[in-house]
Amino acid sequence: MKRWPAMCGVALMVGGCAVQRTPPPPGAVNSAPQMEVTPAPPTGAQLLAAERPEVQAAVKQHAAHGKWPSYRTAADVLYPFDAGAQPVVDCAALRTTDLQLQPGETVTDLAIGDQERWLAMPAASGDPQNPVPHIALKPQAVGIETNLTVYTTKHIYHLILRSRGHAMQEVEFYYPAELLAAMRAADVAAKAPSAGSADGTTDAEVVKADPSQLNFAYTIDGPNLPFRPVRAFDDGTHVYLEMPASMKTKEAPALLIGAAGGTQMVNYRVRGSYFVVDRLFDKGVLLAGVGRQQDRVVIAYAGAAR
Repeated sequence: MKRWPAMCGVALMVGGCAVQRTPPPPGAVNSAPQMEVTPAPPTGAQLLAAERPEVQAAVKQHAAHGKWPSYRTAADVLYPFDAGAQPVVDCAALRTTDLQLQPGETVTDLAIGDQERWLAMPAASGDPQNPVPHIALKPQAVGIETNLTVYTTKHIYHLILRSRGHAMQEVEFYYPAELLAAMRAADVAAKAPSAGSADGTTDAEVVKADPSQLNFAYTIDGPNLPFRPVRAFDDGTHVYLEMPASMKTKEAPALLIGAAGGTQMVNYRVRGSYFVVDRLFDKGVLLAGVGRQQDRVVIAYAGAAR
């Protein structure tokens, strides 16, 4: 099954900087956006199109029948997350079943009914800065059953564990309520009129460099938050983070970038639809919230050394 893929506590590995200017990647000149026009934010349909095929099919089935389906293969299962449900996870004695949770959440506690004959061990995969949480499940005998409650920073999962002759190799979830809410918010934001900043600055006045000299070799990683940039690029001196229309009504996040020995908070200017950073960086994190409620988006330079 295909995988889906606080402030001062963020550790970033940042490469050194060189004076040499990195040319735009192949095709960047022709595909560079026209700075005079602000691209429309993604719609709900576009967000859905980015989901895995099973989730797209689930949304259509829910619209037709009002139910959220589960998807199974010979070894794997994809369940819709429902706080009141108790999905079944079939395991096999002395074999491990992988329970994958939502990227961005953190397991805070586990409660299992039968601690003598069942093992439930937290694990993680992916980027250490934004890991995907897992629970490794293993029964010690055949024909036993128990329940498991998983507490995370975003959800509480209630599951029934069964030890059978056949084990589900992987168990994952999709999140219907959150997906529909994000789609509705995206459609509202997409219909909002484009505007300049509070001081009347328009987008055309923000980026004045020749589009052929802009460097778009940046990646953006993180959940669909109001402050997730639409794109990032630089002009050799400044980094521009183009923000969605929904950001205009939200609290601005903090920006941390890599520095010698750790990270440092840097200021940025809000001009039109952009956050403008008056320096280049190789990796930065936009942060909002505190503690377990903190959200973040990672912006990383993916081009050649500069």
